[in-house]
Formats: sequence, structure tokens, C-alpha cells
Amino acid sequence: MKTLILTEKPSVAMDFAKALGVKGAKQDGFIENESYIITWAVGHLVELLNPDEYDPKWKAWRLETLPIIPERFYYKPIPNTEKQLRVISGLLKRPIDKLIIATDAGREGEVIARTILLFSGFNDFDKLKRFWTSQALTPQVVKQGMQSFLPASQYDRLWRAGQARQIADWLVGMSCTRAATIAARQSVNTENTGKNDLFSVGRVQTAVLSLLVDRRRERENFKPEPYWLLRAYFINEKGQWQGSWFKKEQTRFDREEEAKQVLDKIKAQTGIVTSVKKQKKNQAPPFLYSLTELQQEANRKFSFSAKDTLGIAQDLYEQKKCLSYPRTDSVVLGSQNVGMAGDIVNKLSDIYPGIFAGIRHELIDIKNKRVFNDARLTDHHALIPLAPVPQSAGGDEKKIYGLVLKRFAAAFYPDFEFEQTDIITEVEKEEFQTRGKRILNLGWKAVYQDEASKKDEEKKDDDEPENLPPLINGDPAIVKDAGLEKKMTQPPPEYTEALLLKDMTNPGRYVSEDELKKVYRGDTGLGTQATRAQIIETLLTREYLIRIKKQLKATDKGCRLIESLRRFNFAKILTSPEETARWEMQLEQIAQGNGSDTEFLNGIKNLVQNIIQEFKTRTKGGPKVLGKCPDCGGDIIEGKKGYGCSNWREEDGSCRFVVWKNTAQKNINIQMLKQLLEKGSIGPFDDFISKKGSPFSAELKLVVQDGKWEVKFDFDNGQDEGNKEPVGKCPVCGGNVIETQKAYGCSNWKEEDGACKFVIWKTMAQKEISRKAAAALLENGITDQLFGFISRKGKAFSARLKLEGEKPDLPKVVFVFPD
Repeated sequence: MKTLILTEKPSVAMDFAKALGVKGAKQDGFIENESYIITWAVGHLVELLNPDEYDPKWKAWRLETLPIIPERFYYKPIPNTEKQLRVISGLLKRPIDKLIIATDAGREGEVIARTILLFSGFNDFDKLKRFWTSQALTPQVVKQGMQSFLPASQYDRLWRAGQARQIADWLVGMSCTRAATIAARQSVNTENTGKNDLFSVGRVQTAVLSLLVDRRRERENFKPEPYWLLRAYFINEKGQWQGSWFKKEQTRFDREEEAKQVLDKIKAQTGIVTSVKKQKKNQAPPFLYSLTELQQEANRKFSFSAKDTLGIAQDLYEQKKCLSYPRTDSVVLGSQNVGMAGDIVNKLSDIYPGIFAGIRHELIDIKNKRVFNDARLTDHHALIPLAPVPQSAGGDEKKIYGLVLKRFAAAFYPDFEFEQTDIITEVEKEEFQTRGKRILNLGWKAVYQDEASKKDEEKKDDDEPENLPPLINGDPAIVKDAGLEKKMTQPPPEYTEALLLKDMTNPGRYVSEDELKKVYRGDTGLGTQATRAQIIETLLTREYLIRIKKQLKATDKGCRLIESLRRFNFAKILTSPEETARWEMQLEQIAQGNGSDTEFLNGIKNLVQNIIQEFKTRTKGGPKVLGKCPDCGGDIIEGKKGYGCSNWREEDGSCRFVVWKNTAQKNINIQMLKQLLEKGSIGPFDDFISKKGSPFSAELKLVVQDGKWEVKFDFDNGQDEGNKEPVGKCPVCGGNVIETQKAYGCSNWKEEDGACKFVIWKTMAQKEISRKAAAALLENGITDQLFGFISRKGKAFSARLKLEGEKPDLPKVVFVFPD
């Protein structure tokens, strides 16, 4: 009898056919000769039934028919691939000696194969074997794998974990999406319904979305605070050096007055070097790539999306056969891979001699636990090169291959070694710290010397100085110069895919419980290596996120979903990385053979039931009241695009009071709305954007106009403060430019005077622009060279300021750098 081999896709089937010499006639959906029948799936061929296919009552979206929890779960063919499913089902009925599962070696590959077998009614499990490898499917690898397959029962644990994940996602998605969507539609005007009214909820995607919503809110609510750094420049007969003030753990001043007192105290004084410490340090090579780490690096360096990086790596594995299996969460190789690693190094050294020139062959040894570590190995070893990249590979493919190639080579280089010098200088009982670094041996960093991009050069400029004078304790230190540097606290950065993937991989800082922090420091995160890219794409497709260049930002729709779920005791669990950690930990335990899929699914079912009960109770009570309408006294409730009066219907009075969520491109959240309703104003805010695209500062105020309450801009914030003598003439309208609290602005800013928006901000790149400099800019269109600007990376620079643009455009103040 023949051996039947089930692969995941046609290209893999061709690899098996080539390796096993199956040259028989190609049938419709399989290849056969006298020994083997090789067939293939096309990814998933079956899916769980839709709700109404279990019970017709679940066809219509009604809250009273929820939750959707069938007693048993069944599969149905996916229409586009049903023909191939029938082919495989027919082959399974033929007399065979063995059935070898050769789908991708992982949890998802196991689910693809087992659901096909389950749907087809296959139950001769004694004949069921598993082919398993992380290597590209070269003929040699296929032949070796066919000699070492194991009983498929050893992988039942992966099947149970995979199916439990699949059913859990279905349970949460089907019931909670309907509940959230029904609640959202009931809280907005029916005339506003449309495609955006579908509020998809997912077991993992909702927790990931919450990270982005929280980041958006953090940035919106962030209030920058000033602080000051004090730096002193010392000199003696041995040379000069710079030191930064510190006091125990404190490295900055929160009050300018205090900083100036210390500055005045040390000026022109002579101090003493109180400590000089030199340490030799080393930095080990980075670990090999897991998929997520490769995706992060490709996003940082090339702006590739996680989805694109996975696709490229998959093609380099399947088609070009020069990379190992990409969907891996390991960053090490196994002890059995030592020989393979040595062979790869020898093979690639001839092709890429520059990259492998500094390899230490003695590090290709089982004793090198940073590379060969069975204790850290999961189902697949780390992503490594297996062969040279073909000349036919595209530019993007070569970029991804290059990352993996260099990381692999660097793993067998010696450590990066350097000498670190720490100096403490004391002046008038104030201490200043200086740190220098002298490179002793580039080690593995030599692999990356050719990457001298502009960004790398900028980073190099910020490195610690290499050449410090040969100071010793007791040396004098004359204060040659000293100065304060004003800086502002910064909000957390916008998410890029690299930053989001990092937090999805290890979101421990969002978790409060110590045990869960330990889980997240291990191999468990939000999603898996195989699913993280798809989670991001799903959030983009469902319009919960928007991609702006490299940045990912939560949309109003995404914020609305998360904030609505957080109003419930049970539904808010879906927004929590902590609960997702518990679920992922349980699934991982099941995959390792130590957990119960039944207990896991019972927990999910109980949660879904509690969430639906909450929605039913809250919906009966109507939408949440956010405040009182200043116009008619009705309730203010949240709508799709704004916060409006609940008396908007004609029979209730047709009240049209509304506060728009997006006002001059600034998001108005619920907290800001409540302050506006309670106090009558909010702000001022500096990030409104005019219709012409210019930023402006204003408050929002409740005012009565034509007998109705409305929300209006109030530009009179700080206009009564400052010097009222004109600084110069406005280049836009000819009015006087006057000094205000935050800027030099046109006096014709009021609507009745022309609403001129010309402004020169008082603080630019953390430097205060003097009245004298502003006057020169207005008179000449350009200033003299100004010093003390600070870049976003913290580097000091000098520049001239210039007015760029003429009427009718609003002139902008730009930097002009010296040649």
C-alpha cells in the first residue's frame, strides 16, 4: 500500500515530489506514483459554522438571543477551496499504509491538517504520522525527515491548543461583536448608521487595540513640564572635559530658580576631581532572530510592515530556500544544530567573506549557550540563513536576507569590548558626572561597520566621548564655562509597528500582577509570532487604526470601542493585557501537554455570558449620560461623531446642541467634554489646525449665540499679559505684532479685526526667542545666528530664523543652518 502525504500548499507538495522522485502523472489535486500519493491543502480548507447554521434564531442580530454558545462545534468547507477538500477526502478513503501530516510545523499547521481529517471522518490514527522540520525543504531535508517522523499522537497537544484558540476566538468574536455593535447603534442617531457601525471585538485584537488607544489618550492629555540641565566645562593642565550636575538619583532641576542658584555658585570657581573609575566591559552579540524581532528591525530600518516582512521571509524560505522556517519564537539553536551551523558558516564564508571574516570557529560549539541552548528552544529554532540568496531575489528580499545573514554571523564573533571611565568632579559641594568610553575591540560590531547611514552618524555624535584627559583623584578642575539647558518633558512616542510589536511581545509593563509579569518576560505575549502581523492588519482593515508613514494611531472608532468596553466590569477584561496573558499562558500549557482545553473553554464561555448580561442590563437603561445640555437641560450622550443632546428627536424638542469629537483636527475626549460642560471652557490647547493647515492656540468656550448655546474658539488666552508695545508690523495684514504669554502675535487676532493668525512662538526647539530676535525677524525677515537650540534628539545646534512664504499664505518661521 502507498503512503499519503498531506502538505499545506502546492509548492510544498512539489518539494516533496522532487525529493522523493514522485514523477507520476499529476492528477487533479494530487501527485501519485507506485509508492506515494502527495496532496495539499491551500491553507485552511474548513471553518467553524456560522451562528445561524447552529440555530436560526442567531441569524438576526438581537441582544435578547445572545450569547451564542453552541453545545458542540462543527466545521464546514470554505467555498473557494471546497474542490480540493473533496479531493483530499476522497484520497483518505483509499487503502493506505501511512498518512503523513506535512503541514507547517506549528500549532496552526496542526489545526489545518487535523480539521481536514476531522471533517473527512478519518479515524485510523495508528497510521497517522508527523513530519517536522524547521529547515527549508531541500531534497536532503525531506529525505531525512521521512526517515525520522513520529506518531502524530505526540502532537495532539498542539491540536488541542490550536482548536481551543480557534473556538475561543469564535465565542468572543461572535457574541461580543454583536453586543458592542447593537449597543453602539442604539446610542447614535439612526441617520448616522453605516459601515463604521460594525464594532468587531476579538480575544486578542481588542487588548492590542487598547495599547494604541491608551497611547493616544496619554499623548492628548500630556502636559509638558519644563526642567533644566546644568552642564559645566572644566579645564586644567591635562586637558578639558564636560560634566553634568547630579545629586544622588536626581539629574535635573524642576525649578529654574534653584538651577540658577547652583549655576551662580559654581561660575569661575575651581573644583576638584573626587573620583576616577575605569572599568573594562563587554557586550555579547545579539541573539539570533525570532520572527517578531526581525519584523521590528525591518520596520525600524526599512519601514516594512510586519505583514510584508513575514511575506518576504516566507518566500525566502519556501521559494528561494535560503532562510529557515520564519514563524518561530526562538532566538537560539538546539544542541543538535551545531554541525549544521558549522556547515552553513563554511558555505557562506566563501560567498560573503567580509561578513564572516571575524568569525571565531571555536564559538560554534555546544558550550556556547548563547547560541545553542535546548532549554530556550521551542518548536522551531531561530531564523537563520541556510544558503546564499539567489541573484534573482528582489531588493526587499535581499534586505531581509541581509539582516538575518549579519545577525547569524555576528553570533559567532567575539564580544564587543570597551573601557568605560566615570569621573566625578566637585565644585562648591556640587557634583558633576562625566562618562567616557574607549573601544578596545569591535568584536561583533565589526559586522555592522558598513551601515554608516545618516542616522548612524547622528547616533555616533551622541556617543560618550572617547578621549578624556588622564585625570586622577585630587586634580584641580577650573570651571571654564557653565550653562543651563531648558528642556520640556516629552509624551510617550507614537507607536510604530516596531514599538507595537515590542509591546505585543513583552507587554509586562502594562501588567500589575507579579506572576503575570514573569509570564510576559518569558515566551508569552499578545498573539503569537504567526498572528501578530495579521492582528495589526485586521485592526487597520476594521478602521480601528490608521497608518501615517511609520506611525500607527488609534482612530476615533477604536477609542470609542475601548472606552465603551471599559465601562463594564466584565467586558473591560477584553481590553486588558493581563487577562490575555492568562489565556496565552493556558494555551501554551495545553500546547506543552500540561493544561486542559476543556477548562480553558469553560472559562471563556463564562466570561462571554457575563459580558452579554452586562450589555443587556446597560442597554435597558439607555446610553450613559455624560452631562447636562446647557441649551435645554437634557442629557448629553455619546454619538458617532460628537457628544449631543438626547432630545435631538423632533418629538423631544429637536435640540441641536453638540460638541464635535474632532474639532479643528483635535480630538475632544469624554474627560475634556465633562470639563467643558461643568466649567464652561477648556484649554488653551496649542494643537488645533486651521482649514489652511496652520496650527493655532485657543480655548473652547460655551457661548450663547442667537439665543442658542454653542461651542466657540476663544483666542484671548494670554493676550492681556506681556508687553503691549508693538514688536513690529505683521507681514500678513500690516497690523501690530504684540508680545503675549506664549508668543509674538498679530493684534488683529479677533474675528471682528480680521482673525489674523500670524504668530512667532516664544519657544522654538527648547530655546526662548527674545523680543529683540523677534523684532529683527519682523524687520529683516531673518535673524542673526542664534545659539542654544536643542534638537529632538537632545543635541545643541545654532541657526538663523527666517520668515518663509508671502501673502496670501501665512509665513512660517523656519531654521536656516550655517554652511
